[in-house]
Amino acid sequence: MPEIDISTEAANAAAALQRAGCRGRDAIAALTSSSRILQILIHATGMLGSPFMPLDPGLPDSAITDLLRQANIQYLVGDRAMSGCIAISERDLFKDARDPVARTSRDLDDIALLVATSGSTGRPRAVMLRSGALRAAATASQARCPLGRGDTWLVCLPLFHIGGYSILSRCALAGADAVVHEGFDPDRVLAALASERITHLSLVPAMLVLLLDRAAAPPPTWLRHVLVGGAALDTDLAARATMSGWPIQPTYGMSEMASQVATLAPLSRSTAQTWRMGMVGQPLPGIEIALSSDGRLKVRGPMLMAGYANPAWRAGDGLTDGWFVTNDVAHIGPDGSLLVQGRIDDVIVSGGKKILPGLVEEALAACPGLTAVSIVGRNDPVWGEIVTAVFCGAISEAALLDWAQAHVAPSIRPRAAVRVPALPALASGKPDRLALRRLAARADRPDAWFDAQ
Repeated sequence: MPEIDISTEAANAAAALQRAGCRGRDAIAALTSSSRILQILIHATGMLGSPFMPLDPGLPDSAITDLLRQANIQYLVGDRAMSGCIAISERDLFKDARDPVARTSRDLDDIALLVATSGSTGRPRAVMLRSGALRAAATASQARCPLGRGDTWLVCLPLFHIGGYSILSRCALAGADAVVHEGFDPDRVLAALASERITHLSLVPAMLVLLLDRAAAPPPTWLRHVLVGGAALDTDLAARATMSGWPIQPTYGMSEMASQVATLAPLSRSTAQTWRMGMVGQPLPGIEIALSSDGRLKVRGPMLMAGYANPAWRAGDGLTDGWFVTNDVAHIGPDGSLLVQGRIDDVIVSGGKKILPGLVEEALAACPGLTAVSIVGRNDPVWGEIVTAVFCGAISEAALLDWAQAHVAPSIRPRAAVRVPALPALASGKPDRLALRRLAARADRPDAWFDAQ
């Protein structure tokens, strides 16, 4: 598609939506692989005052249908018809507007965005975010990664996930520019860093690895902020990036909080030496954190979701006394700093002992010949679960287990391993936990390791 003016095309798209019957504040979903079309629709739905729901086109039809039903969506932009929705084709968006657009402004309490959770362990849920929550999140982000006119944020995360969408909100509030790529191409990202004076960048760890592998030199000095989140960042990767001159900032967030919850300042060579996996610093301004009775992190603040979507658009679903209780096990330090230790539903119970996968992954990071690893539990009739390493690298499964026997504490040592060409991931970059468990089920049980847990 040739370069086009977003404001003109957004007005045309808003007119097309109105011709299809959409009126102000009617929710509109989009099912497209085009980041450009999503950008246009973000502006168009803003003109109409309509809640917008960008959907991952890689989801199966059953999951898409479920998400549309959760929020009672009636209008769907895309070239894939879904039962129960009025279809609007992508080509219709680019017809010249014959009538002026009847604009409806959003109030801060109006739902502006419906975004799906990653569904890394099961059914994706649609999160309802108010206009005021998006503004509060963009404002709070300034405390850890200042952004203003003259700055440019490169977007290579999907716009149908909160990590990508939130960048556009931040740039709009700060008057900064956003450069949006269609998907992630490491060579194109490196070229853009050098030629387009990119100051801000958001990545998941797997993207950072590919950039480091291809980069022939340190990044340009004008790159000041590189947020790395969406999945656990291990200490070796953080140290490698920092030593290579990348201003990385470990960050933690979620759809339910309109993205960021806590983000560290850029690591330096000295701070990287004491940084541990899961350390993300103090919460952003306005965010409160606490722990539930079972050690799960609780969060609240002005950027908190209105609730999970439901056909009646009732607020409060998924909230408890104004808090959102996450599935993440965490530790809060005396100074209020946050250490995220892993998901409670990822905790492995083997022989009656609870094992956090992140601790095992951190211990294995130093293993020679290992490039990436995820730890999951494999069901076992004797032990309950077996600590299983699903990994990539040149090292063999037997050699990995030999190394673990010599270097990893018996209480958390993996007892089975399976090597794969690439770790399964969702479109957001988060590990696909269901796929990892299926892979772990293929691992042979090495009885020799079951000596003494």
